[in-house]
Amino acid sequence: MATQQTAKTLFLDVNGSSIAYRLIGNGTDSSPPLLMLNHVRSTIDTWDPEVINNLTATGRQLITYDYTGLGHSSGSIAPSIRGFALNLLAFLHLLLPTLHTQQVDVLGFSMGGYVAQQLVLDAPNVVHKLVLSGTGPSLGPDLQRPMNEVQSTVFNPNPGLPTIEAFFPSFTTGDEGEAWFNRSTNSRSGVAGKNGEPEIALFTTGDELIKLTAAYLSWDADSTPYSLLQTIQKDVLVTSGDNDLVIPTQNSFVLSRQLSRANLVMFPSSGHGHLFQYAQYFTKVVGEFLDGKLPIAPFSAGQIPPLGS
Repeated sequence: MATQQTAKTLFLDVNGSSIAYRLIGNGTDSSPPLLMLNHVRSTIDTWDPEVINNLTATGRQLITYDYTGLGHSSGSIAPSIRGFALNLLAFLHLLLPTLHTQQVDVLGFSMGGYVAQQLVLDAPNVVHKLVLSGTGPSLGPDLQRPMNEVQSTVFNPNPGLPTIEAFFPSFTTGDEGEAWFNRSTNSRSGVAGKNGEPEIALFTTGDELIKLTAAYLSWDADSTPYSLLQTIQKDVLVTSGDNDLVIPTQNSFVLSRQLSRANLVMFPSSGHGHLFQYAQYFTKVVGEFLDGKLPIAPFSAGQIPPLGS
């Protein structure tokens, strides 16, 4: 079975752009694939193998995906999170028929959680269940902004130790951050540049980073997704570290309260990178949620039309 370290890089032509993705693990007819949407500046090469491989061990197929214009994908970087979601939807409309399914479960981490929220608002019929980790709503009441120093660190043109500290505050997580960084940046070293596989694409920088930053920050200026959160009639798992410096923990709590069918799980002595710090337990909780073993709301408010229809 393919792993994060060995899965073949695939490409799909979507509206003239070559979109990179990987299929990892073996799916079953009883569960849709799990689409993995990673954090800002990331690529399909920088997923933590402890998360990816433990999720495939729960018995489902994963789709990892490079956003249009980033990583190994060509094309123009969208100017907004909604643009990211529309590009993703175009990709799914072409990919899902080849997998003989009409829906995906979605795990969105950090900016990936922004894209996941927008996706389910635009195309609720495509999304089965949602996992939203280390993320928050768009512009709305009761939210906290990260410290300017943290925001600047996240978008530093040369990521390094300060970036690790933003994800894993060392005063609570010890050396977990460095271990994550090494796993995530080296997982493809055994296959990169061999047998048609591309070289490793690490964190976005240069002109692409400037465009990406603008799209990322546009989420914080858009009140529409926040105002529509209560219309999302999907089972949702929200997870957070108890001291997230990048997307403050308070915002994950607000997100869970705005979603009528959400569970909230908070991980102790952790920050933005809680899912990597507690990879084995995190993936166990995600698997149980996707398998319907966590409590869910005993009601539904019905269905709504897709946003903009």
